[in-house]
Amino acid sequence: MQKTHQLKSKRVDQITRKFDRKKIVVFGDVGVDKYTVGKVSRISPEAPIPIVEVFDTRLKLGLAANVADNIVEMGGVPLLVGVVGQDSGADDFFSLLRKRKIPKNHVVQDATRKTTLKERVVAEAQQVVRIDHETQSRIEAKLIEKIGKALERAINEAAALVVEDYAKGLMETSLVRRAIETAAAKGIPILVDPNVRSNYAVYAGCTVITPNILEAEALSKIRIVDASSLKQAGARLQQEIGAEIVIITRGKDGMAIFKRGRPNPILIPTFAREVFDVSGAGDTVIATLALSLASGANIEEAALLANFAAGVEVSKRGTATVSVKEMKEHMRYVGALRR
Repeated sequence: MQKTHQLKSKRVDQITRKFDRKKIVVFGDVGVDKYTVGKVSRISPEAPIPIVEVFDTRLKLGLAANVADNIVEMGGVPLLVGVVGQDSGADDFFSLLRKRKIPKNHVVQDATRKTTLKERVVAEAQQVVRIDHETQSRIEAKLIEKIGKALERAINEAAALVVEDYAKGLMETSLVRRAIETAAAKGIPILVDPNVRSNYAVYAGCTVITPNILEAEALSKIRIVDASSLKQAGARLQQEIGAEIVIITRGKDGMAIFKRGRPNPILIPTFAREVFDVSGAGDTVIATLALSLASGANIEEAALLANFAAGVEVSKRGTATVSVKEMKEHMRYVGALRR
C-alpha cells in the first residue's frame, strides 16, 4: 500500500478519540428500512413469481437517519432534523431512535404525510423486491418555519452540519439555504450529500459535497468516462457550487478528492475485503467525514478514514453501521495503519 494511503496509528487515535459525544446536525429526509428475510422453495401457482417463506423481519433507521445511526455507532451525538407522519411508521421510527439513544426533539411530525418506509424482501441473500411507502410532495408552508427554527437550534450547539438530500419533499430551497448560512456564520464544516434532481446552486457555500458518479454527472452535465472527464466534472462542480472540497465517490474505484487551488484530484482506491451490499455506504462515508473534520482531521485524513469505514460497511448486508473499532481493525488488515 502506498504511504499516501496510510495513516499513523497515533494520529488515527488522536482524531477518533475526539468523536466521543461530538454533536453533528443531520438534516434530511428520514425513514425506516424494513428487511423481510426468507427463502424461496417454490413458484406461486397464481402467477410466475417466487413464494418467499419468511423467517425474519427487522426494522432499521433509514435515509438520513442511517447517517445519524452511523454517527452514534462511532461515538458521536447526531442532532437529527427531519419530518415524519403521524402513523405507525412514525411510531416505529421513534422507537428506533429511543433504542439508539438519538434525540428526537428536532424531528417534526406532519399528519398529511406518510412516514417513509422502504421494505426489502430478501431470499437466499438476494433482494427479490423493494416496496416503498412514502410521500414525495413538498412540505406544507406552515411547517417550513417550524423546521427552520429546529435547524437553527440544532446547528447552534453542533460541531458540523450534514445535509442529506433524498428528494422526498423536505429539502425546500429556503430551508437548505437557511441551514447552510446558519452553519457558515458559526464557522463549522458543512457537508452535503446531493440529489440528482436538485439544482446545485442550492448547495452553494458548503465545505464538502459528496456526489456519487451519477450525481456528479447530473449536476455537472458532464458524462464521466475517463480521467479527463472526471477532472472536468469535479472542477465544474467546485466552481459552480463554491465548495472548498468536492469528493466524487466512485464505488469500486474509490474516491476522487478535488481541493480548491489544486489542479489534479487526489485519487483514493477502495480497500474492501469483500463487497456484499453497497447500499448505505454513502451514509457511512459522510458520517465519518463529518466526525473527522469536526475532530480536527484535514480532508485527506478524513477521506481516508471515511473510505476505510465504507470498506467495512459494504462487507455487511443491507444498510449497516460501522464502529471505530471495526474501522481500525480493517485498516490494520489492509496495512493502512503505520507507526
